[in-house]
Amino acid sequence: MDDGEPRRPRARSDVASPRDETAPRSPRSPMSPPRRRGTTGDGDLISPTRRATGLDDLGSGIRRHSSAASRRSGSGVPSLAPRTTLAERTQGRFTMAGPDETPQLRLAHEPFVQPGYGDLNPAYEQPANAKPVWGLAKPLPRVVRSGMVPTKEELLQARANVQLPAENSQKLGLEVDPNDLEQGQIEKTADPRKMAAQVEDARLQRETNFMNKILSGDATTTTRQGSRLSRTSSSRIRRPSAWDLPPENLSTVPEGETPAPSETPEEGFPPQSDEPLEPVPEEPEWRADDDGKAGLAGLDDLPSLDEIEAAYPDDLHPLVQELVEDEVHNNHTTWSVIRTHHREALAESLGVFVQLFVGFSADLAVTLADAGNPNTTSWAWGLATMMAIYVSGGVSGAHLNPTITIMLWFYRGFPKRKMPEYFAAQFLAAFIAALAAYGLYYESIRHYLLTHDTTDIITSFVTSQREAWIGPGTAFFTEFLGTMVLTVVVLALGDDQNAPPGAGMNSLIVGLMVTCNTMTFAYQTGAALNPSRDFGPRLALLALGYGSSLFTNPYWFYGPWAGSLTGSFLGAFLYDFFIFTGGESPVNYPWERTQRAMRKSRMKWQQRLRLSRRERGEKTVR
Repeated sequence: MDDGEPRRPRARSDVASPRDETAPRSPRSPMSPPRRRGTTGDGDLISPTRRATGLDDLGSGIRRHSSAASRRSGSGVPSLAPRTTLAERTQGRFTMAGPDETPQLRLAHEPFVQPGYGDLNPAYEQPANAKPVWGLAKPLPRVVRSGMVPTKEELLQARANVQLPAENSQKLGLEVDPNDLEQGQIEKTADPRKMAAQVEDARLQRETNFMNKILSGDATTTTRQGSRLSRTSSSRIRRPSAWDLPPENLSTVPEGETPAPSETPEEGFPPQSDEPLEPVPEEPEWRADDDGKAGLAGLDDLPSLDEIEAAYPDDLHPLVQELVEDEVHNNHTTWSVIRTHHREALAESLGVFVQLFVGFSADLAVTLADAGNPNTTSWAWGLATMMAIYVSGGVSGAHLNPTITIMLWFYRGFPKRKMPEYFAAQFLAAFIAALAAYGLYYESIRHYLLTHDTTDIITSFVTSQREAWIGPGTAFFTEFLGTMVLTVVVLALGDDQNAPPGAGMNSLIVGLMVTCNTMTFAYQTGAALNPSRDFGPRLALLALGYGSSLFTNPYWFYGPWAGSLTGSFLGAFLYDFFIFTGGESPVNYPWERTQRAMRKSRMKWQQRLRLSRRERGEKTVR
């Protein structure tokens, strides 16, 4: 397509893409090889048929028909489009997960938005990713954790002992380019010390550049503007029309007259304004202080770290706190205000209820029929998981599992302040789901117990050793390995640099994965792979009078609790060790940073406990 032709507006997806669509294009060099047919320079696939027929010049309101439909119409006009291979159509990005989703397909899924809807519901027009959601319905968020960013004490120490770029590598006699090290271009060598020195130089260089942006204010502005541009859907951008402007702002030009040249802005330049330009923030520079020590200018102007951390949560480093955008809420009623403050926990509880209620009901249906296919329950649990993720995946993330929540906190930066609320929602919803399923099948259960014992009813709700020959070790490793596989797949689907499925497909794939895991591991233990899925129904059956025998077998602890938790942590470690490259994982940043974060957390909890004891003592004295 010629550069002079008007370009069709490009739809933006809510799902993060590894390619930056807002980046400026680099001009083609005259010596560069010619582009292949069916491809463009910016990575968008444009059909050769559309290029040949000029359909892109038509208005956006005209629906384009596929070439297959035109061939079926029997027009008899031969197609001028050359045949292309799969590699050309996908530009070599084809994987076993399929090619990338096209902008046309994403735009077709956008809903109709009536004018004025966004004014009455401002939360709808905010960026879809205004805040991170650690969910199973789309790729996991990328967050800056405290272990990735140096503290002010470390910056002051670096100021006192300033290092030259690539100093550690030069000490070992390596001739390296600091710019290449910053990009992570480190050659492999048989000497691990040389690689470690280059890794240390690369990390220091990246952190220094990042802190320069933080101190100058460029990172906040750029990140906020860039995130809004890249994350807002094209259909949700409200374009002002002539009706939105007051009459006094509408200028008219008499027929036959032409504005003066001075009043018409030159082509390619924006209209000039009398307002003064905003000053460009200066880049911080290294300077020498009175003692002759070099350091980062502007660092002394920062408040103390304790003062900053007192106003922010512990989950995010205070120096990058401003990079998080504020969330907009609708709040039309009093309940909507309460729901806003507990929306994630409420969504999580509803998702868990849907999953477990459908799963328990399917187990009871197969058990009470006394002639059902065991694989029916496996499919029911998988599809119930899919339904639960569709229900709450975009709000709470639909963890549906306390071990997944804990794993996402440790390996992906899920806020630990939200964990107690998630745990309460998961266990309470499991308890209520078991009661609801039992009440639904109450009459059938009473009729079944006339000729059978209670064992089959109990095993329809809780997990245990299904056969007498299954020992504690086998039961533990069944839950351990099953949860490990589940965690690896969950993290793979959430990694936007691996092969994430298309929008809306995560829920279906996770459901199929749960079906496969249930078929694989349910024979020996029932495959809880989830503490709340087993513990909540145990409490429900205990309340219904099934006796304390539910807790006499210690499997309830070492299976769904210990086995699934340790298996989830091992699965996350294996994925991050072999595949994941993000810095938010403790596997990918220095162990000293992890120790520092754990030490700071321990000190804060000690201070809180001492403060609470002091408050209790004051109340006792009063």
